[in-house]
Amino acid sequence: MTHPTELLPGYVLGDLEQAELESVEAHLSGCSTCRAELARLQDALFSLADDLPDAALPSGGWERLQARRVAGASPFTTQPPLRAVPRLHRPRWPWLAAAAVLVLALTPLTTRLMTAPSPQTTAQRWEAQGASRLTLASPDGQAFGTLLVRPDGQALVILARPAPAGQVYQAWGRTGSGTGARVPVSLGLTGGTALQVGWRGYASVGISVEPAGGSPAPTRPLGRVALPGG
Repeated sequence: MTHPTELLPGYVLGDLEQAELESVEAHLSGCSTCRAELARLQDALFSLADDLPDAALPSGGWERLQARRVAGASPFTTQPPLRAVPRLHRPRWPWLAAAAVLVLALTPLTTRLMTAPSPQTTAQRWEAQGASRLTLASPDGQAFGTLLVRPDGQALVILARPAPAGQVYQAWGRTGSGTGARVPVSLGLTGGTALQVGWRGYASVGISVEPAGGSPAPTRPLGRVALPGG
């Protein structure tokens, strides 16, 4: 699986083209590794304020700040220049206020961008793009997930629940004829509830539960579904 690591900073900043944005969101819906990296970027952003020392704002400081903002003047013009104040006694509240304002200004954007779309939201988008919905079921008919198949050769696996602790779901493709017919080929794995895979050339897609890191062959198959034309 190729991870869009180089696109994640742009995703955080909202600086991607529409095609790149959709590609990253689709990948995030099934990749816990990239979601963890995205969370790390979020933590790095918000640690800006956390790393600053605690300091109480001067009495009436916020009101004066607002008044000067409305008046169009710098909020610190009446304060002594910082270089005139001994280093150990410089007021630290302006830096804390500036960091807080920055974080508050970015919060709506970063909250929206750093929350990967839910599988249900992604499924609705895929169906709007013409994807067919197939049911993933066990041999005894118990449904455990859904497979959305797009004409462009991509499929979205949506499982009913995350994989058990310390294990992953692994997707497998099987051809219907020719060399290697019915030999399962690993398409990808996830510990979550969604995984995007390529289905072109396969007659069916199956899901199994495997140890973390996956297996070379299914060890605990849950079931599979035939693909259109398979």
